[in-house]
Amino acid sequence: MDILLVEDEYAHVELIQRAFEDHGAAFRLTIASCLRDADRQLEEKKFDLVLVDFLLPDGKGTDLLRNVDRVSTCPFILMTSHGDEKLAVEALKAGALDYVVKSSETFSSLPKVAERGLREWRLIQDRKQAEEALRRSEEKFRAIADYSFDLGLWFGVDGELLWANRAIERFTGHSFEECRQKGDHFFSSIHEEDRQEIREMIMSALADRTSGNNISFRLQNHEGSFRWGSISWVPIYSLSGEYLGIRGNIRDIQDLKKALENLEEANHELDAFVYTVSHDLRTPLTPIIGFAQLLEERLHDQIDDSSREMLSCIEQQGRDMLALLEDLLRLARAGYLERPQEAVDTVKVVREVVLELAEKIQQDGIEIRQFPLPFVHIPRTLLKQIFENLIQNAILYAGKEGNPIEIGSNRLEDKIGFFVRDHGPGIPQEDRKRIFDVFYRGSGENQTGGTGVGLATVRKIVRQYGGFAWVEETPKGGATFWITVDDAGHLD
Repeated sequence: MDILLVEDEYAHVELIQRAFEDHGAAFRLTIASCLRDADRQLEEKKFDLVLVDFLLPDGKGTDLLRNVDRVSTCPFILMTSHGDEKLAVEALKAGALDYVVKSSETFSSLPKVAERGLREWRLIQDRKQAEEALRRSEEKFRAIADYSFDLGLWFGVDGELLWANRAIERFTGHSFEECRQKGDHFFSSIHEEDRQEIREMIMSALADRTSGNNISFRLQNHEGSFRWGSISWVPIYSLSGEYLGIRGNIRDIQDLKKALENLEEANHELDAFVYTVSHDLRTPLTPIIGFAQLLEERLHDQIDDSSREMLSCIEQQGRDMLALLEDLLRLARAGYLERPQEAVDTVKVVREVVLELAEKIQQDGIEIRQFPLPFVHIPRTLLKQIFENLIQNAILYAGKEGNPIEIGSNRLEDKIGFFVRDHGPGIPQEDRKRIFDVFYRGSGENQTGGTGVGLATVRKIVRQYGGFAWVEETPKGGATFWITVDDAGHLD
C-alpha cells in the first residue's frame, strides 16, 4: 500500500514510520513536509492513501482537498494536534474520509486506521459505482419506456397506479402525476361500457398474480374521442421474490379494429353477392336441365347417337353446374351463428353423415373407423357441414378398396382438434397450401372430382369459431385433414 505522509515535524514522522514498520504489513511511505511538496508528489504518483497534518508551513492540510479529481481517486485522513467538533466538520466538508488527534497512542494505531480507512473507502467507491450503474440503467429503462409507442403501466398490489410512461398523456390526456394524484383519471378515461370489466380484471389479476393478454376496450384520448386499445399484463417480482404488482401494456389497435370491420363488411358483401348470383343462376338452370332431359326422352328414337350424347352432356353439365351453385350457396350461408346453449354431440353428427354417405362408402369398399369425439358448442348444422365435406373429401382421396378412413380428435393446446384421415395416395406438398382455396381441386394428375368449394367451406366455418384448418401427410401414405375449434367439452 502506497501512503503519502504530509508532516512537517520530524519527531512525528519518525514515530509514524516506526509504527508502520512494526505493523509488518506491506506499507510504503513517501514523506512530504509541506503542501508544495505534497502537490508535486500527488501529481507524479498515484497513492492509495494520504495522511496529512492540518497545520503545515505553507497552509492547511485541507488545501490539498480542493482538487476534486484528487479527492475522488484516493482517501485523505487529516491529523491534528488539537481536535474539536468545528475542525472535524471542516475536515469532512473538505472531503476527508476521517480525522485523528495526534498522540503517541494514535501514532501507534495509524497502520490500523489506514487499513480501516482504505477498506471503508473501497466500500464507498463500490457503492458509488453501483449507484452510478443503477442510475444509468434507470435512465436507459426510462428512455426506452418513455419513448415506447405503447402505454406502459405498473399497478401496485393494492391497485394503485405506481408508474406509467409518457404515452399515458397521448392515450388519456392526463400526465402520470395527474392520474396518480387524482387516483381515478386512468379508469375514468375508459369507456363506461368497458370500465367495470377492466377494473375488475386488473384487481383480479393483482389478487391471483396471473397474466393475460389481448383484452380489447375503448380508451378516451387527449382529443376526447375513444380509440380501441388492447391490454396485456404480467405479475412482477423483485430480485428477492417480493410480489410488486402487475405490469400492464396497452397497444393502440384502432386502425386494426377499423381494418377488421372493413374486412368483415367486405366479406358480408361478397357473401351476399355470391348468394344472389348463385341463386339467380340456379333459377334458369333447372329448366335447362329439365328441357334437355325431356328432349332426350321425346326424341330418343328420332335422333342419332351423337345427338343423344350431346343432350346427355347438356344435362350432365347442367347438373354439375347446379351442384357447384348449391355449394356456393352453402359457402355464402356458412356465416357465424350464435353458439348453442347446450353442447352438440359430435359422435351423433358424424354417424348421421356416415349414414347419408353409406351407399358411396359401400360402393368403394371403404371402412369408417370412428374414435371418441367430444361435445362442442358449435351449431349442429355447421358442424355437420364440416364433417360432410371432410368425409366426402376423404372418400375421394381414399385410394384403393379396403383403405380405412379414420375420424378422431385430440387436444391441441387450448383447443380441440378433429381429424379425418385417409390412407390413399396423399396430397403433394405443393397442393397443401392451396387445398382450402375456393375452386381448387389439385393440380395435374392429382386433380380430383367435386366442385372445389367444400374444403373452403370447412375453413370458413372453423375460422368463425376461433379455429384453423390444415392438412398433413398420413404416416405410410395418405392425407390427414385437421381442424381446431374453441369451446369443446371433454373427450368421452
